Amino acid sequence: MKQSMKLLAAFALLLMITPSFAQVTVNPKVGLNVSALDAKLQNMDAEVRAGWNAGFDLRVGDGIFFLNPGVHYYSYTARLLKENEIDNPEDIKLKDETTIQSVRLPLNIGFRLTGDNGLLGIHAKGGITPSYIIGVNEKENFDFNMKDLNRFNYGANLGVGIDLAFLTVDVTYEIGLKDYFKSAQGKNNMLTASVGIKF
Repeated sequence: MKQSMKLLAAFALLLMITPSFAQVTVNPKVGLNVSALDAKLQNMDAEVRAGWNAGFDLRVGDGIFFLNPGVHYYSYTARLLKENEIDNPEDIKLKDETTIQSVRLPLNIGFRLTGDNGLLGIHAKGGITPSYIIGVNEKENFDFNMKDLNRFNYGANLGVGIDLAFLTVDVTYEIGLKDYFKSAQGKNNMLTASVGIKF
């Protein structure tokens, strides 16, 4: 936990100091995300699926390469299924859905494939994404909460973005590098598509 908090503090400090020495573009955005993670947790199955996200990225630097840190809030759905639902999928008493909320701090290096000042701009990016789970919507009939999750996690990501004047579209794929659940194997690979503006 101490190591996680040190990393988050260092990242916040980076966001504060980078505008002081380079050209900075701010890019607020919202989007949708899709995961494909299934895990067996004691007497239930958990399936992480679709969600939404909102936050902002910075583009620091005006050359071919630029630093691309960000702060994002993610909420995604997890479907919970009791073991004996497998034989009776219509039994709604044995299934439910919950939401998991996290803060994600992507730290990417971007590469401009075209110029940044015209009507159309295209860039690629890649890096790491530390994340920290901040909440789980607990359900009455299911023993599932934050103690079942590795709250601090991280992944490697690759993405591409398109700028059309001041509008932005980004697609990013993150490969989980740590098990998402404490008691089960399985890493959360996630596809995110976002739209935003830049200024």
